[in-house]
Amino acid sequence: MEALILEVATRGLYRYYPIERESTTIGRALDNDIILSDPTVAPHHVRITRSADGRIAIDNLSSVNPARIARQKIDSVRIDELPLQLELGRVRARLLTRDHAVAPTRPIAGDDRASHLFGHASWAVALVVACLLAGGFEYYFNAYNSFKWTDPIKFVLRETVFTLGTLILALAVLERLLVNRWEIKQLVISVCLVYLSFHGLGLVADGLGYLLSSNWPVLLFDLGWYLLLVPMAITLYLVHISHLRPRRGIVLALLIAGPLAVPSLLRNPNLIALLDDFSNAARYHNSLSALNWHLAPTLSIETFADQAQRLPPGRFAD
Repeated sequence: MEALILEVATRGLYRYYPIERESTTIGRALDNDIILSDPTVAPHHVRITRSADGRIAIDNLSSVNPARIARQKIDSVRIDELPLQLELGRVRARLLTRDHAVAPTRPIAGDDRASHLFGHASWAVALVVACLLAGGFEYYFNAYNSFKWTDPIKFVLRETVFTLGTLILALAVLERLLVNRWEIKQLVISVCLVYLSFHGLGLVADGLGYLLSSNWPVLLFDLGWYLLLVPMAITLYLVHISHLRPRRGIVLALLIAGPLAVPSLLRNPNLIALLDDFSNAARYHNSLSALNWHLAPTLSIETFADQAQRLPPGRFAD
């Protein structure tokens, strides 16, 4: 008789046990042929019996958490076709033949190629430095008063380093729980790329808002970033770096990005202005035409004051 294989799923990895005997018992007790240590598995959970004609019989041996096939409890069943999905407590397993097709090999991101973005730690160091510089420039562009050189350094340490460190730590712990391994180099590079993309696209949105005299570009960027781009970036990492299945990666990405998106959008001044007539955001630019490219000549203070004095009472200057 050809040997069968029992595949047991464990946090993204799998264990494989050959079934070569005519009768094989599976359970938590040490006298079983296949031992599963999960506490929801009974000491003697199931017995797999193989006949000379190739038929397979599965007998349930447990009254607590009985074995299930296709989510249906079983007592004793005869199986003619494989693969077979089997649930033992909360352990999910499959009964396979040795010639069962396996999925294609997933390449390691970068594969230690120095020229590849994910291939060498020097790329991670360079991107971290780029993120620190981006944080410093953000403070510089948003500072309206003179400042000391220690001010942007404090901002970078307080904002940029804290943001990067929190994201890397949270995703590293999540990755450890999901696939039982660390991908620190790839994780640092991915987080830095997302951080730099946020600043780069934010500058583009601000520029479009200035040229179009509208807050719609910034609002669309905020909505698209938190609702689309962040989940997409997390999905790409989980699928192509951690090698999770696409459907599972998408669900986890939405669960991860959701708690970040909701409070960020609720505090967004552009969204508040859209939903309410009152907002603390400046609205002076909304009075300009969307086709005004800020190329019209401006008036001097003296000319404006002179025109205002010639206006009749109750009229405002255009």
